Amino acid sequence: MKIKSLIAYTLIVLVFVIGCQPLNDQMKTGLDDPVSISVDDVNPDEIFYTGRVFIGDAGDRFGIDEYTLNSATITEDTLDISVSYSGGCEAHQFTLVVSDTFLESFPVQLHAALAHNANGDTCEAYPTDNYRFDLTLIKTMYQQAYRQEAGTIILRLKDAPEGELIYEFAM
Repeated sequence: MKIKSLIAYTLIVLVFVIGCQPLNDQMKTGLDDPVSISVDDVNPDEIFYTGRVFIGDAGDRFGIDEYTLNSATITEDTLDISVSYSGGCEAHQFTLVVSDTFLESFPVQLHAALAHNANGDTCEAYPTDNYRFDLTLIKTMYQQAYRQEAGTIILRLKDAPEGELIYEFAM
């Protein structure tokens, strides 16, 4: 009887521990079935984490840890970036923080920056990861401000090696 109680207790504790683990709010995308792919077949350039987008003044709410922005491109409603940073032992989060005010020019411009939260990671590796940000919140903000379905925004992403990023969208 003690063995059954011990097994039941162990299972309850295990379920509790697993259920109480914090969910990482970033997830890898790009691999359809990672179980059937060997490590040698995985191209790190095809794995993307999904980052958050915040519109407004965030201060240092989403982190101020250092990183290197290697590349940034916009395709349709998606910003893809490649970043390198010191760490590798803890999960890192990147948030795209976007101004809530358009700079009046033609086309309009919008300031943006990446906020990096290393979660106290003190490891000394220097990984490079890809992140993907959904820009539809920015498109919606433009459509409401200018009452137009289609538009062009010059996204001034701080430290972007390519300079200006052009975000064009149609109806």
